[in-house]
Parts: sequence; structure tokens; C-alpha cells
Amino acid sequence: MSFPIDADLAVFLYTTGKIVFTSLPRLRESPTTSRIPVHYEIEEVNPASLTEAQARCFAPYDEKLAAMNFWPVCTYRVTNRDYNLLRNYVNPADAARCVVMIYEIARKIGGARAVGSVCLLSFHTRFSDATILTTRNMNLSLLDRPPYHIVQELTGVTEPAQLKREHDKRAATMGCPVSPPSDASSVFKDVKSEHVRFAEYQLSRGTHKLNPDGRSYSLTDKVYWRGIRKHLNPFAHRFSMRRFLPAALVAMALPLFGVIKLAPAAAGAARSVGFPPATAEAAVTLVCYLVAGAIIGYVLERQTFVWVFLLTYLSVRIFSGTALGPTPYSAFAGSVAYSVAQAKKRRRAVLLPKEV
Repeated sequence: MSFPIDADLAVFLYTTGKIVFTSLPRLRESPTTSRIPVHYEIEEVNPASLTEAQARCFAPYDEKLAAMNFWPVCTYRVTNRDYNLLRNYVNPADAARCVVMIYEIARKIGGARAVGSVCLLSFHTRFSDATILTTRNMNLSLLDRPPYHIVQELTGVTEPAQLKREHDKRAATMGCPVSPPSDASSVFKDVKSEHVRFAEYQLSRGTHKLNPDGRSYSLTDKVYWRGIRKHLNPFAHRFSMRRFLPAALVAMALPLFGVIKLAPAAAGAARSVGFPPATAEAAVTLVCYLVAGAIIGYVLERQTFVWVFLLTYLSVRIFSGTALGPTPYSAFAGSVAYSVAQAKKRRRAVLLPKEV
């Protein structure tokens, strides 16, 4: 089966080419990737000084971890990184420590402000041979993983108890654990030393380069290319299939139903009242695509550009066998998906200034 190039396919190929061939210079110039500090500067935060929104983010973790006998040791931020806020928890009878991290970033992409927001739950255990086991609920890094750092990524797991069970299973196979830092100064010392060790490993692997000021690192092209590939890979981030499948089915079915049934019906109705049938057909088709894009953006939040094309464009082309001509419906749906995802991230943000 051969498909003629239509507007949507042309837009998709153009956008993909632009990402591949123009992203590298922009990433090199981005301040968020060119000032990784050689040494962390850490500030302890009084929990009483948190905003209501920030305290509300930590509250459910405080409650659930308290039920597991994990209690807050300190709340802090790394002041020479982007917007971040962390809380460290320990259980006096457990070798693992727990960290809840809120991390937010705003960057300019093509003249528009893009917001990134992460709330990460992780458990960490250090062993007598200096290895570390981390179990976290998100896939984060584009950097090389040091051999001393074993990481389990259980994307989508939000319950601390479930994450801790998986952490304990792996920890039981790894040797003799050592007690975690149990006061703020010890936590800060540990965080700083681990950052130095990690950054020096990245330097040896060619993913970091030391800036002329001697106080910061930049990421190298090796990392940027990984990021570009990840951006174009719809499966780069794991997601809950329970949420994804219904949204994907609706996003596939709605444009297809619009093209096959609703748009022709709208054209017939418009013709009977003297309204231009082509305009009615195009308007109904566009609405179906825009709703599908909004659903994709709300549910997935990431890789929305690729997912919109896969779900809306291919479903219509394969199952209807028609090209939609000069109107790039999937491109419009992609714009809506991006806007919805960004709006959702902005509402979730608790560290970034409100004007971002």
C-alpha cells in the first residue's frame, strides 16, 4: 500500500529534520546544561518556611513513610542548581534512606517557555564495598551509569511501601549494608561527596567537560545526541498502560470516526442548509483531531509530538486509506497536545516563579 505525501506527513518530516539538525546548537547554548557545579552548595530549609503548595507536595509522603517508620531528617535545596527541593527520611532500624525530590526547570524552546516538572521518590542503600543501590520511580538520566551505582527504575510506582519492597529484594543480594546518614550535616556531606564522585566518573566517560571557570561542567555532544534520540523515541519513558491504553484508543478512534462518519454527515447537513459542505467537513475533522491531541497531551505529557503522529495520523491513513490533503490536522493536534501538557506541568509546579 503506497501513501502519497500529504501536509501532515510533510510537517512531521520537516519537524523531525529540524529537531535532528538544529537542536544541537541550542542545547550547547542552554544555560541549564552548561553550569553543572563541580561542588554542590546546599541550604537547609525550615519546613515552616515552605509555601502551602510545597508543604502539600510532601504531606502524603510524610504520612505514608511515617506508617513505615521513616521520619524526616532534613529538608534542603541545592542552591547552585535549578529549582529543587528535597526531603530526606530515615528509619532508625533500617539501612535504607528515602528521598523525595521536587525538581523543576523552565527553558526557552523556539521562543516559547517550556516547563519540566519532576517529583521523584527513591530509596538508597550504601554497602560496605562503597556500592550504592537506588530504587526510584522514574527514568531520569541521560548520563553514563557508574559501575558502583546499581539503579532500579520502577516507573509509575507511587506507593513508598511498594517501592521499598522491591528495593529490599535487591538489597538482600548485594552484601553488607551500612547505616545511612541520620542528621542534616551528615546528609549534606554525603550528597556533596556523591556528586563529586559521580561528576568525576562522567568526566572520565566524556559526558562532562570542565568549563574554563574551573567551577562548573557542561554536558558534551554525546549526551545531547542521547537526548535528541530520546525525544524522538515514544517509548523512552515508561508509562502506566492502564492509563495509556484507553487514552490511545480514544485518540486513534476519534479522528478516524470523524473522517469516516462525522465529517461526511456534517457536510451533508451543511449542504442541505446552503452552508459550504467542505468547510463543515473540515471543521468537524479538526475538532476531532484537537480533542484527540488534548487527550494525548494530558495523559502522556512527554513525547507528545511523536505520539500524536503515531496515534492520529497513522490510524486514519491505515484504516481509512485516505490522505487529508493540505490541512495538517495531526500537526494542529500536536500543538494542542503540547499546550495541554505544558499547562498541566505549570499547574503542578510549586518552585518556579508564577510568571513562568
